[in-house]
Amino acid sequence: MMVTINIDLKDVYSTMSEDSILAGRRALSNQALADMNENFVPMRGGWLRNSAILALDGSEIIWNTPYASAQYYGGTGEVTFSRYTTPGTGPHWDLKAKAMFMSDWVDAYTKGAGL
Repeated sequence: MMVTINIDLKDVYSTMSEDSILAGRRALSNQALADMNENFVPMRGGWLRNSAILALDGSEIIWNTPYASAQYYGGTGEVTFSRYTTPGTGPHWDLKAKAMFMSDWVDAYTKGAGL
């Protein structure tokens, strides 16, 4: 399962080097992963949280378990998840984290990019 978060930085990119853009993207994705895992990704056993992989260029965060998609969407078909063992965790963790941590992610990008 892949999580995509879009931030429009077209005007900023025109004044930045490729290295600083890459550094900013990596800093943002690391911060986003930490915030999502710590606060919203279901925890039972820790396998899902520990399966997270960051793309080298910071463009993707992938939770790599057979059930990651089902956990993210809250179930598959007739099976739905409604009780999570860790309070505050559950489906669509990227949307919950985005609403709470977006300013932190922008700060991480800015600092990582050296702006």
